Amino acid sequence: MSLRKSPQLTPQLLAASRHNAQHSTGPRSAAAKQNSKLNALKHGAYVSNEDQRQAMLALGEDPGQFQTLTQELMSAFGPGDALWQKQVEDLAWLYWRRERLERAEEGLKRRALQGIDDWQHRRQQEMARVTFDASQHEMLDANLSGSTDRGVGLRKMLSYLELVREEIQQRSFRRRQYSVLESLYQGVTGWRQALIFGLLHRFSDSLYLDAQQADEEEQQSLRKMGFDCEPPGEAGRQELLRLLEEEIASVREEFAYAEKANEERAAIEREACLAPEGETWSMMLRQEAALDRSIDRKVRILLRLRKELTNLPTAPPAQDNGGRMGNIDEVLDRDNESYDHQSVETLENLKMKERCGNVYENKGPRAESRIMNCEL
Repeated sequence: MSLRKSPQLTPQLLAASRHNAQHSTGPRSAAAKQNSKLNALKHGAYVSNEDQRQAMLALGEDPGQFQTLTQELMSAFGPGDALWQKQVEDLAWLYWRRERLERAEEGLKRRALQGIDDWQHRRQQEMARVTFDASQHEMLDANLSGSTDRGVGLRKMLSYLELVREEIQQRSFRRRQYSVLESLYQGVTGWRQALIFGLLHRFSDSLYLDAQQADEEEQQSLRKMGFDCEPPGEAGRQELLRLLEEEIASVREEFAYAEKANEERAAIEREACLAPEGETWSMMLRQEAALDRSIDRKVRILLRLRKELTNLPTAPPAQDNGGRMGNIDEVLDRDNESYDHQSVETLENLKMKERCGNVYENKGPRAESRIMNCEL
């Protein structure tokens, strides 16, 4: 329950409410009212007959093409009366809705294909942002954005590994080398990565550099504490380069596999766009099946009407048969009477044979002649 009290209705408040109501009366002109009818227009399948043309224009369709379709169907099924014309108009509207539904299905497929193209374009942009030359040493200090794509992550790792290898070849060691590679692997390391991290730590750690500049007494104290004051020499650098070469080759192989898998995934997604899934697609398939049944039923009605109209007897000139509808009823009644007459005769014959069979069972062979007379 609201705690706010309703305002007391005073003459001034009532006059203000009436004045404000004059500004919210909705559309007043005929054109505005006609436009407001289509505010809830979505697909135009259930629009009224008087609003069909406006709905077609709102959906980007040409009403002239609908008229052309109607005239073609009129010519195909031949001239007829008002009932005939109404059936043909209904058939034209069913065909028009069927074509509209096909365009909608094609739009769903194109939308799905556009989504695949957008995904591939974004992936190419991400790949370009993490791909750089090994000579760009300043990139080691840059913070590049991450990506959930496996291929983009491998490309980024490969670029940094090549840069670190370039600096090691130039005997340039930095703490940043170790921290960048450690963040790329995110704690998931194997034996090769562990050896690379260990050597990079020893080459780039400031403690080793400070230990080299310390005097002999300080170095002796560090050795007693278990700290190796001597950084890795040339042999350690060559070992680090060898490990980096092996790791780069392994990452390149993984990157090639990821790119191949991405191409196969893109091809699979494109083919899957030809048969979309979801409630919208299922609803459209159900509508398509319903329209096909309605079109087939309407065509059969028109063919039956044409057959009946062409077989009707010619009425006297002075007799008004109301657009030949009375003749249609006469033909149908005549067919029903003949069918009923045949059914009665068949039923009487069956009853007569049944009575004869009963006589044969009750009287024996002496009634055989009477049965033959019944059959005759």
